[in-house]
Amino acid sequence: EYMKDPSFTYENIKTISTAGAGLLKWVLAMVNYYNVAKGVEPKRKKVAEAEKNLRLAQRDLADTKEQLAALNNQLTNLRSQFADKTLEQQDLRAKADLMERRLMAAERLIAGLSSEKERWANDIKSLEAAREKLVGDCLLCSSFLSYTGAFTFKYRSSMVYGLWQSDLLTRTVPLSQPFKLENIMTNDVETTAWALEGLPGDELSIQNGLLTTRAARWPLCIDPQMQAVTWIKRREGKQLEGKVKTFHDADFLKQLELAIQYGFPFLFEGCDEYIDPVIDPVLERSLVLGPGGKQMIKLGDKEVEWDPNFRLYLTSKLSNPKYGPEVSGKASIINYGLTQQGLAEQLLGVTVAHERPDLEEARAGLVADMSANKALLKKLEDTLLRELSNATGNILDNSELISTLESAKEKAVEISQKLAAAKATAKDIEEARVRYNPVAARGAVLFFVMASLNAVNNMYECSLSAFLKVFNQSLAVSKREPSLEGRLRAIVDTLTSDVYGYTCLGLFERHKLMFSFQMAVKILEAGPTPLDPE
Repeated sequence: EYMKDPSFTYENIKTISTAGAGLLKWVLAMVNYYNVAKGVEPKRKKVAEAEKNLRLAQRDLADTKEQLAALNNQLTNLRSQFADKTLEQQDLRAKADLMERRLMAAERLIAGLSSEKERWANDIKSLEAAREKLVGDCLLCSSFLSYTGAFTFKYRSSMVYGLWQSDLLTRTVPLSQPFKLENIMTNDVETTAWALEGLPGDELSIQNGLLTTRAARWPLCIDPQMQAVTWIKRREGKQLEGKVKTFHDADFLKQLELAIQYGFPFLFEGCDEYIDPVIDPVLERSLVLGPGGKQMIKLGDKEVEWDPNFRLYLTSKLSNPKYGPEVSGKASIINYGLTQQGLAEQLLGVTVAHERPDLEEARAGLVADMSANKALLKKLEDTLLRELSNATGNILDNSELISTLESAKEKAVEISQKLAAAKATAKDIEEARVRYNPVAARGAVLFFVMASLNAVNNMYECSLSAFLKVFNQSLAVSKREPSLEGRLRAIVDTLTSDVYGYTCLGLFERHKLMFSFQMAVKILEAGPTPLDPE
């Protein structure tokens, strides 16, 4: 109540009592203190409690931060492990994809090349066996190329397969058995191509082809029937245009120079027993090194750059020329004289072309297709082996190579099937053609009877081209018969009569009877019943 009294103040009490005023001042201070303490004390407690809570919270915060740091470290480690495992997963996936691709590639390779395994294994065995026999094979082949060209087929055979082969076997020199020149020095692809170019397919003609293409010396062909000229011109084709000359042509030296310089073939046609010495450096291949290391050859008074692609051929129409040893040492003399078997094959083609042009056309087309297919098949097989041998790294990773191999293999299989079908067709065609053999055999006999007349008188010379005209004329004028056997008899009779009449036009009267007797004997010898030599 006192405190509520407005007159109860320090100033008023001081006027009454100084001591009382002092006491009042203390009391008032205590009252104010009480009032203040009354409001502050809860706050102090709250502050103390808050500070306590703060300390607890800070301690919890520190613990939480420590846990958070640990969790962050753990998270970092987990992330690192996740990245490592992700990379490992990607690597394993890439390896799995690679293995899958390689497995597929291996399956493709196995599927594509499994058929080749047996053939390659057999080839390896045959090549290993051939390598052991290489010494004798090379010796016999090189001897054939060096020494036998000028001789007849019979004499060549006696030298190679008789004398030389027996001598090598006696001396136990390794040698392929049975030995065949054609098996060692050429293959079906090449001989088929030669047949397509016009070279007969008999053994003598193939030997002549080997001598022409394989011998180290340039060929000088004894070619009275012009077989070599025909084959060479068809073989070289357009490259030989303007490059067929004789030694009597004024520009032969200039054209020879151009052929040597630019690597073209060159043919000296109709050579006699005289070979112009101006071409001796070419025959001897007397090469010298010129400026820049180029090979040069002296031709006349000029030095000409030598192209290794240059090819030289010489042919002679003389049936029995006499060349000295100096010519034999410079050129490879090759006897292209006809054999009865070779001529019979040519005449069979002429006969079938006249009587069954469809059959001969089919045969010619078949030979061309087989030649092209064999060449392509060999090229594909070579490509297959070359790609496999030249492959780098893991072959299963080279998808382009596998695709190339698959494509080559597919084509090779297709061509092999075509060749198998072509062989069957060729067999059927040959069976049809062989029925005309009596005409061809009679024609070959008659031609060689005509050719043998030069032994009686060297004036009696006959050419194959003239005989073929008579042969074609006989085919044209002979009587038509409904049956094939009747038609063949008519052709044979007409041909025999026409050849006899044509030949007798150029014979002396005293030689006609002898010619008739020779014809009769040779016809009987070639007949189905052997002629008694007695």
